[in-house]
Amino acid sequence: MTTSHPRKRTVGGGEIDIEAFQRSSSIATLSSTYPLRLISHPVRTSSRAAIIFMSSYGGGLVAGDHVDMHVKVRPKARLALLTQGSTKIYKTPSKDICTEQNLTATIDEGAAMLLLPDPIQPYKGSSYKQGQAFHVQPQHSSVAFLDWLSAGRAARGEAWEFFQWRGCNEVWTLPANAGHAAPKRLLLRDNVILDGMSPFEHSYRDEMDDLGLFGTLILQGPVFHPLAQFFLKEFTSLPRIRGVSSTTTSSTMKAKTTTPTASPRLTWTAASIRGCVIVKFGAKDVDEAKQWSSNLYIDIEHDNK
Repeated sequence: MTTSHPRKRTVGGGEIDIEAFQRSSSIATLSSTYPLRLISHPVRTSSRAAIIFMSSYGGGLVAGDHVDMHVKVRPKARLALLTQGSTKIYKTPSKDICTEQNLTATIDEGAAMLLLPDPIQPYKGSSYKQGQAFHVQPQHSSVAFLDWLSAGRAARGEAWEFFQWRGCNEVWTLPANAGHAAPKRLLLRDNVILDGMSPFEHSYRDEMDDLGLFGTLILQGPVFHPLAQFFLKEFTSLPRIRGVSSTTTSSTMKAKTTTPTASPRLTWTAASIRGCVIVKFGAKDVDEAKQWSSNLYIDIEHDNK
């Protein structure tokens, strides 16, 4: 068993260390402090992945909360990091007091990690910042992560009424040789900034076109390569406003837009960048988007690599 050296426990800190065991994965280190809770799922002999749920006390984070997670997935191990519900971001007494979450993950050679949380739910008058950095071995490790947020509490009529939401996702490639002094290289950086404090007359709320949810999915590595290629292929087959033939029937167009990756109420786009595939999507309904994403977990559970 690999010897791990847990970090000093700090408020809002979390640490996960996963290692391979035969054809399965085991948890070498699992620790968290308030307001973060990390809960391990009972190990199943049929599962290749260790399953861990992220949650918080009270189901959400208050203004000023700071969460800092560190994840290590060792060679040939698998980790699925999930949630049991949306993380609520509660109202802040001042727009300058932010709720913040950061995650740093290292995925070793032959390892794979899936981060599939429920969407963040920022309340009216909240302020939130998030940073996620994933370090991978070039061409030999895999990561897939979903980063999405809802418009707020629909039952109360909230629609993109928070002060700000800032998210930054990065994928870095590490030197193939751990002892090599070559620096890591940035493969992808994706920034999303929704700032309700804009001095302009029209804020981001006016540009959302009644969307109830907006998100980003990023796929990298051999485990998720078939899924990534599926998205790219499906995207190229979608009808274009100027590219649809006049002979295309409405039934054909409907068949293309009701595939597992799309629906009439879900809009998406996909692109390939330095070995990563990034998918941006928006949906009118949160439940519809959840159903769309529910098949992602299958890939890490049943891959044969």
